[in-house]
Amino acid sequence: MNILYYYPDVLGYGDFYLLLPILESLRKKHKKDHITLASNKTIKSLIVNENIIDDWIEFQSNIGNQRIIDNIFHQFDKVYNLDIQRLGITLFFRNNMHFFDIMENDFEVKIDRNKFDSTFKFNLTSEEKDQVDKLILHNDKKNIVIHTGHSYKFPYGKTPNYEWWYELISNLSDYNVYQVGSKIAPPQPTRIMPDFDIKHNNIDLCDALSFRQIAYLLEISHTFIAIDSIVAHLSLHSMKRGIVLWGSSYVRTHGHEHNVNLEAIRHCGKPSCIDLGGMIVDDGTNLNCCLLPENQKPDSWPLLDEVIYELNNL
Repeated sequence: MNILYYYPDVLGYGDFYLLLPILESLRKKHKKDHITLASNKTIKSLIVNENIIDDWIEFQSNIGNQRIIDNIFHQFDKVYNLDIQRLGITLFFRNNMHFFDIMENDFEVKIDRNKFDSTFKFNLTSEEKDQVDKLILHNDKKNIVIHTGHSYKFPYGKTPNYEWWYELISNLSDYNVYQVGSKIAPPQPTRIMPDFDIKHNNIDLCDALSFRQIAYLLEISHTFIAIDSIVAHLSLHSMKRGIVLWGSSYVRTHGHEHNVNLEAIRHCGKPSCIDLGGMIVDDGTNLNCCLLPENQKPDSWPLLDEVIYELNNL
């Protein structure tokens, strides 16, 4: 049987990385079948165990239309649409189900959590590691990785504002601070990324590393501070313990117990914006998030003293 895994471009990188245990279980379920992944190159690069697929089709759904997608689907005997939002992940938060539990239920497989050490562990080449090692400062300071995200990148409300990050980084003079992420501005840009001349110890690595290399950077660093994102999930590569900030997303769904998870205060009194129960969160609903810069209050996000306290205890 010819099987297709379809992962649309509109979905996040972190969600695919978290699907790796599911894909390993599906491989066991379809041992004798031919499995093809349709995705972009970046998604394919997140595959740790290459045996979970037999073939790959480079596919960018945002440049095609439904007819093209349907034509591809018709070439296969079975299609697994990996659009997890279509599967209704946001419907389950009230039951405190974790991502892995939800995916097991939807794909009707069981995953082996005892094998997570190998499931999420990238096997980097010497060249990949050397490229990272050359960017690291060699001094007596500990290394910290940060990932801020963008205030106006959908879904909204996942990151503190510019002033919050500025104050934090200004208090990390005893560390080497490496910022990872993307400089690509969303439709409504914001100055979320701190100015790198605040301190001489801030190193801008945005758009400089692959996700595999970011996972390695986390591994060799003291710790990290990040929003709920692919960077936080990449801590599974080495089980690096870091501080993860949770705003409009739900820690009990996507969080990991090995990290320090700090939740924002939602003064609106409602559940997480992206967990309101709809299969897909509409832009208008999430745009009213109380954690957006123009809506948040001074105590919405974890206070600096709390973050520094947790940092000193790592």
